[in-house]
Parts: sequence; structure tokens; C-alpha cells
Amino acid sequence: MKNKEELKKWMFLILFAIISFYIINNISIVWNVILFLISVMSPFILGAIMAFILNIPMTKIEKQLNKKIENKRITRIIAIIISLLIFILIIGLISFLIIPEIIESLEKLVSNIPSLVNDAESYVLKLLENHESVQIEIKEMFTNINTSKIISNLLNYIVNGSLSFISGLISSLITIFTGIIFSIYMLSQKEYLINCFNKILKAFLNNKKCKKVQEICTLANKTFSNFVSGQCLDAVILGLILFIVLSIFRFPYALLISVLTCITALIPIFGALIAMVVGVVLIGISSPLEALLFILIFQIVQQIEGNFIYPRIVGSSVGLSPLWTLLAITVGGNLFGIIGMLIGLPIASICYAIFRNYVNSKIKESGDIQK
Repeated sequence: MKNKEELKKWMFLILFAIISFYIINNISIVWNVILFLISVMSPFILGAIMAFILNIPMTKIEKQLNKKIENKRITRIIAIIISLLIFILIIGLISFLIIPEIIESLEKLVSNIPSLVNDAESYVLKLLENHESVQIEIKEMFTNINTSKIISNLLNYIVNGSLSFISGLISSLITIFTGIIFSIYMLSQKEYLINCFNKILKAFLNNKKCKKVQEICTLANKTFSNFVSGQCLDAVILGLILFIVLSIFRFPYALLISVLTCITALIPIFGALIAMVVGVVLIGISSPLEALLFILIFQIVQQIEGNFIYPRIVGSSVGLSPLWTLLAITVGGNLFGIIGMLIGLPIASICYAIFRNYVNSKIKESGDIQK
């Protein structure tokens, strides 16, 4: 019996070594196959992600409805509909706030091009006031600048970009619609899917290993759910703080920059910097000096949020201290970029919880009452 078990292990190791060797020697082919499969499965991957996110409010809504409605099937349907409506309302509200601001900023950019060119000419001439020969060349250079051509090229770029955006949006909407349908199916049948997963585990693993995998999956689900909730709360807090500060100092585009910050802040710690760059460009069109002041204010708010608010809200939601939260995000970002920042914290929290439970079980086995 032992010989058979050892033979199985050796066969598994040999098969694993052959597959690993093939993957290493054909990494480009394997990577292209993976990308192709991801593109084909993208609606279902998106649907699974949406189902996971929508399950967070749906579960809470369902608990409240179960207190008033006895039929669980009806409560599930109502909870799914309410969760989807909340999701659609949030997307619609963001679009309603951002699109008019973007159109206004583009109009201002086009109308300010002549004055920007004149201001740039005056500034350069002032810097070179002691060099008359260079000033003459600078004046000739600015005289040859055709502002109407610049505006026309910019408008063409905006139109072409808008057309490509619309075509890409139509394709994305089809993918999103398919993903929503798939997510509704997953949410309505989540108990059935969990049972299928448990049956597969029992078919291939013994009871002890099966229980261990189920515990890890439960822990992962809880950790990622808390992470998503904490991340969204932190993004809203950052956006509100920034909106209040920008409004107090009467910065233009305060609402647009704050909403963009809310969206990009879903990327931990560093995501809001994307909104800062957009804000600098928009404000810099009207006043470069005001743009510099905006950078200073944004950095102060970002440092306060990133070092004090974020680790306490998101870190506590996943069970990590502020120190370990910053460490997990930094290491994840350095290893895998933006994806690493997104998943580094919940993965670190899961590993920490598993290791903590293992240490506590060992302490209990040794008879030491301290934990």
C-alpha cells in the first residue's frame, strides 16, 4: 500500500516537472494562450467580480428583508434588484457629475489657447529681457504659431478620440451586460454553486483537507468583502475631505477632481495621484501658480489620509495593524504594480490569519494558556 502511495507521489512529481519544463521553455506561447482565454472569458470574469461586490450589500439587505418576509426566494430577488439599482445609481451619478465638468473643461481649454500662447510669450520675453537678439527670435517663433491650427488639430483629436471611445464603449457595454446577467445567475444560485464546490472538494480530498480548504475559502471571502467595504468607505472619505478643502480655497473643478479622486482612490495609497495629475492639468490651464498650490494641498490631504485614515479604516477591516497594512501595499505594489496594490492587503491579511490560527493551535497543543 505504501509502495502504491509513493509511486503516485513520484508520478505526480514527474508530471509536474514535465509540465513546468514545458511552460518555462514556451512561456510566450503559454502567456498568449492565457491572454486569449482571459479575453474570451472576460464577461464571465467580470460577472464573477460583480457578483462578489454586489453580494456584500445583497447579504445585508437580505438579512433585513428576512425579518419581514418569510419567503426566502422573494427576499433574494428583491435583494438582487435593490443591489443592482444601487450599483446603477452610483454609476449614473458619477457620470452625471463628471461628464458636464469634462465638457466644460474642454471648452475652456479651447477658448484659452490664444491667451495661453500670449502669456507664454510674455513670460519668456521677460526672462530674456537682457538678450535682445534672442527676444527677436522668440517673437518671430511665437508669430509663426498658428493658434487656429492648434485649435483645429485639438478639436480633431477630441472628435477622433470620442469616436474611438464610443466604439469601445459599445463593446464594453455588451461585455458589461453579459457580466451583469452572469452575476445575477451567480447571486441567485450562490448556495447551489457553493454546494457544487464542496462536492468537488470531497471528491478529491479527504475530510481533514477538505475542511481546511473550506476554512481558508471562508476566511478569504470574509477578508476580501471587508476589504472592498473598507476601500469604498476610505475613497468616499478622501473625496469628501478634498472637496471641502478645494471648495474652501475656491479651486476650479473641485467637484470633478473630488469625484475622480473617489474613483481612483480605489487603488490603495497611490491611486489618488492619478486624480492629482488630472487636477494639475485642468487648473494649470487657467493658472499655473494655482496648480502648484493645488499640488501642495493635495499632497497634504493625501499624506493625512494615506498614513492615518486609510490604515485604520481598511487595515482594521481586514484585521491588520497600520504598519502591516502599509507594508503589504508597498510590497504588493513593487512586485505586481496596481494589481499587487489591490490584492496585496487582503492576501497578506489571509496569510496573517492562517499563520495566527496555526500558532495559536500549536500553543494550545503545548499546553501554554498564553496566546
